[in-house]
Amino acid sequence: MEASGDVSITSEELRRLSPEEELELELAKMTVTELLQNVQAVQTENMTRDSGINTEADWESQVVATYEYSTTLSEQYDGLMRKQSDEETVQEKHKQLLQKKKEEATRQHQALLDKLESLQVKLQLNNSKAARKNFLMKKQEMTSEKNRAEEEKNRLTNELVESERKLMTLTEEQREEQLRWQEELLELRKEMERVRKEAQEAERLALQEETVAVEKQRDVAMTRIEAWNRELSQYLNMLRVELPQDYPHERLKWEKKEAVVQRNQAELQGRFQEVLLRLQQGRELGSLPRINLPSLPQIPMADLRFNQVMQSLVQFGAPPSHPNLVVRPYPPPRHAHYYQEQYRPPNHQRYPHHPPPEDYFQPPPQHQDSHHFPPLQKPHSQFPPPIRAPLRVTPPPSLSPSPLVQSIHPVGPSPPPPTASSATTSAPTGKLDKILEKLGARFPQCNRAQLTQLLQQVKSSRGTLAGMSLEEVMEHISLKLTQNERLTPGPIGRPVVPIQRPLPSPQRAQAAAPSGGQAYGARKLCLMCQNTVDPESRHPLSCTHTIHKDCIRMWLQSSKNNSCPFCPSK
Repeated sequence: MEASGDVSITSEELRRLSPEEELELELAKMTVTELLQNVQAVQTENMTRDSGINTEADWESQVVATYEYSTTLSEQYDGLMRKQSDEETVQEKHKQLLQKKKEEATRQHQALLDKLESLQVKLQLNNSKAARKNFLMKKQEMTSEKNRAEEEKNRLTNELVESERKLMTLTEEQREEQLRWQEELLELRKEMERVRKEAQEAERLALQEETVAVEKQRDVAMTRIEAWNRELSQYLNMLRVELPQDYPHERLKWEKKEAVVQRNQAELQGRFQEVLLRLQQGRELGSLPRINLPSLPQIPMADLRFNQVMQSLVQFGAPPSHPNLVVRPYPPPRHAHYYQEQYRPPNHQRYPHHPPPEDYFQPPPQHQDSHHFPPLQKPHSQFPPPIRAPLRVTPPPSLSPSPLVQSIHPVGPSPPPPTASSATTSAPTGKLDKILEKLGARFPQCNRAQLTQLLQQVKSSRGTLAGMSLEEVMEHISLKLTQNERLTPGPIGRPVVPIQRPLPSPQRAQAAAPSGGQAYGARKLCLMCQNTVDPESRHPLSCTHTIHKDCIRMWLQSSKNNSCPFCPSK
């Protein structure tokens, strides 16, 4: 009976399981590898929205918690099943025991009936009062025994019926729970299949976007090279018409450059094709080598046009010049190349931890040749000014994936470099100078040499200055000043050996002593955890170091003595 009561209570607890707990019970049957693979495929960054689905920032902890809770539910379910099996075995044994008792009572009853019949026969044979009295007494005893056996039989029968009823109830509850779990398993399998399809679709979209990005970069690079080829053809045609004597030499020189550009173009196409092939093979765009766009030789189109203008001036004749009007040389022309901002593919499932590098496709800087022309006298006649090459050209929208277009050549003059005096004044002083300044503010009676000598004495007495805060250094120097005043008051000489130790960072020095004397009375920091140390939580040490009791506990257990971990071993 007690075992049956325990089973019913466990069934009540199982029926009170929420849908989330039942879902976690199903997730427990999945392997860790499948679960992590499915989750990694759909993982996104916190601020990324893709296909209308957002991934929570703590999805990994939720998946781990779901997996752990599903494992716990599986263990509980296995324990309940084993408990039910044990109870069924106990019930079966109890039933067999009752059956044996019933058969034994029936045999005893039959034996009593046989004895009663034999006694009746004996009574008939011995028709005496004593025999009759004995017979009546025996009959009464046998009747009472029979009644007790019947009562025991009825009680055992009732217990058997009650046990069978409870067993049927538990069996029905178990069957209902199994049906419910099967339905939940089916729903979870459908949900898992849906998530797998979404992950595959996201992977496909990511690959498509990366491929489009690489193809756009390739198209922009090829368009740039084609524009350079067209400009070169135009330049050679103009050179053949304007300067036929220089045309053969220039044509050979530019044909060599054009061959180099064509080789670079073929190599660039091969690199882009290799990147596209690796993307198709499943590689990440950020892990592939960066492709640098080749630099194109600058075509001196502006020089040729300037020569045309000069020839036109010579043909019309030089008018009377004005000495006060001097034409300044035109700035050197710049080649009109297409410069586009780097295309940034969206951050999606292919980059769960970091986006692709921004400098994956980066054109090299173009070097401009400087052209110097002598000053010319400006004529009276109004001739059109020479044509200048554009400083910046915006490609059509179909050629540039980014809305912003910028040139790497500066449009305006660069600011003058800073002078040596400003650089000297802006240069930060050394860490030792900063510490000496703070010590000088704390001890105004000492000069720089005396403070340096005191630092050397502190280092000699302790063996090292590593791990000391500025407050501790001030305490040691104050102690040294007191000792020196008692022993040999007077000026302190310079140290023979300069101080060699790692100094604390400026931030730590400022935090430890913000205003000289104010930091002297502040609470000390633990050298291990860098938190403030209360008097009750400070571990007593023979040195001046400050450490929490909890922080130094492991050191005291592992070290052979109770010395300070920051003091040099003796």
